[in-house]
Amino acid sequence: MKATRSFAVLMSAAILLVATSARVHSGEADPEPRTIPAEITQELVLDGSFVLEGGVRIKEGAVLTILAGTVIRPRPGSSLTVQGQLRIEGKKDAPVVIAPSEGVQWKGITFLTGAEGTVTGVEIDGAETALSLIASRLTIDGAVISGSKTAIHLVREALAQITGSRIIKNRIGIAVDMKSMGRISGCLFEGNEVGLGIASGGLPEITGNRFVGNSLGIQVLQRYPGKIEGNLFKDNKAGVRLYQNGPDTIVEKNRFVNNRDVPILALSYTSPTIRNNFMSGGKYGVFANQFSSPRILDNRIEKMEEAVHLNKKNVSEFVGNVVADSKIGLFCDFSSYPRIKDNLFTGNDLHIKLGKFQSSNWEARAGSKRLVMQTAAQAGSRNPRLAQGPEEFPEFVDAVDNWWDKKTLSEMKKKGETAEISTLFDGYDLPEVTYEGFGEESYTLDKVLYWPTLEKEPVTAGLKGWKGSSGELGF
Repeated sequence: MKATRSFAVLMSAAILLVATSARVHSGEADPEPRTIPAEITQELVLDGSFVLEGGVRIKEGAVLTILAGTVIRPRPGSSLTVQGQLRIEGKKDAPVVIAPSEGVQWKGITFLTGAEGTVTGVEIDGAETALSLIASRLTIDGAVISGSKTAIHLVREALAQITGSRIIKNRIGIAVDMKSMGRISGCLFEGNEVGLGIASGGLPEITGNRFVGNSLGIQVLQRYPGKIEGNLFKDNKAGVRLYQNGPDTIVEKNRFVNNRDVPILALSYTSPTIRNNFMSGGKYGVFANQFSSPRILDNRIEKMEEAVHLNKKNVSEFVGNVVADSKIGLFCDFSSYPRIKDNLFTGNDLHIKLGKFQSSNWEARAGSKRLVMQTAAQAGSRNPRLAQGPEEFPEFVDAVDNWWDKKTLSEMKKKGETAEISTLFDGYDLPEVTYEGFGEESYTLDKVLYWPTLEKEPVTAGLKGWKGSSGELGF
């Protein structure tokens, strides 16, 4: 990896050589901060106040140790490259501070192949990428990283343990790419555009973190055979965005509170497992679109505009959930026929609503393939799977063997097995629909098949092994 231009700095008499190591101390008695040497070829200890200028490199076999209370001021465009070892030994009451003057941007610290590091109690600000790892190992604990384009980037085949750290107001908090692994736990992600991003075979463990006030908490692109477990997502625009994931992507036992748009967004042929989560407040609970079909199991979803939104030929499993106190419990549209079993629907204005394109009659007579391809072309899509899909469609959405609140059950028993039910919106409410671009013909909307119901309220519906509180997650 090509280093940036650097220059050598002469060591002063204040540098005390001990065996093969050196110690640089720049304290209150020093009139000016000292400049870190451009090349570190042995053991070097920094203690005091320093300037990082140009491209500083820790050579293979060398060790740089930065003691608690040390302050480093990076100059514009400066960087630290680690080929050997870096040890930052800050403490809670005496952190190591690496922060430029206001308005200055520096490149950050890069660990190259084979490098190692331990970073404890550091505050890093204003970097392009504060900590970058390429096929290297790093342990990070109690760090505070802010004001960077990317706080931590596991670029390729990196191994990192990141615990107890605060990732605040960065463009991207942590990015995990290209078979990088490790564990991210006990961290706070706050005010970032993206808190944590995973792509290209990245496989970190994600557990026990807080995502607060981010535009997007976690984004997972492509396959991720791992778990997002035991985290708190609060006041984000969106909690978790999943793209082209399979059922081995598991979102489990998380608490989502007042995420403005959606706690969990599943897009583009993604079919993750979403189970045993608590979701409350916001526009949507789970939003599955673009031919995605997640397995939605044993969750409690409440106080949403739409608790679950399933669109575009969705065949999700929706089993064992509690859906409560929302304007719409479950929305299905565009020929979506999920498996809906053993759920408890209670206190919703509408338990189930079918959208305008939920019509097997339209699919049989006209078909959605042309509309799908037209929409895809307008969006510039090159996805070859868009033309695929089922050829036969039922005339109803099967919602038998569920439990409904007292009002709805009473109405179902009174009106019978096939009737207009006030908390269900379907073909009884909108018997005929027409579609722009498909002529003047009208089509019938599907109906919700709701009978028989469960014989008794399912005590097993909803959360398993916890009640959904922050305290149960350790927060």
